[in-house]
Amino acid sequence: MSDPLNIFFDVDHTLVFVTQHVNALRPGTREVMAQMKDAGHTIYVWSAGGEEYSKRTVQKHGLTDWVEDCFDKHPKVQPTPDIIIDDDWYLVEKYGGYCVTQYKSVDETDREFHRVAAELEEQGHL
Repeated sequence: MSDPLNIFFDVDHTLVFVTQHVNALRPGTREVMAQMKDAGHTIYVWSAGGEEYSKRTVQKHGLTDWVEDCFDKHPKVQPTPDIIIDDDWYLVEKYGGYCVTQYKSVDETDREFHRVAAELEEQGHL
């Protein structure tokens, strides 16, 4: 097993699909976050929408058991991300991590977080 990592999840189009009438959590979120935490990693949620928006999302979807803290997406965020999980390829290139497809509709067949977990496992992180 590798050293503990700081893993940062993006909110919009990564963790959730949000419209005026829908606020849907991406399938596999709880399961994958639990795997990461059980492996000794620390999970954070951040968003360009701000720290409070990130916290509301975590609370709304019952993720507080796994998420250590929430932040505004800021280049000098502390602790420093070791891995980010985001739908923005540019940010994944900048910070390192995994680019997921945009979660832009409710899709119970979505397996993106399971794919990320499998890759983390292959690399000895899970």
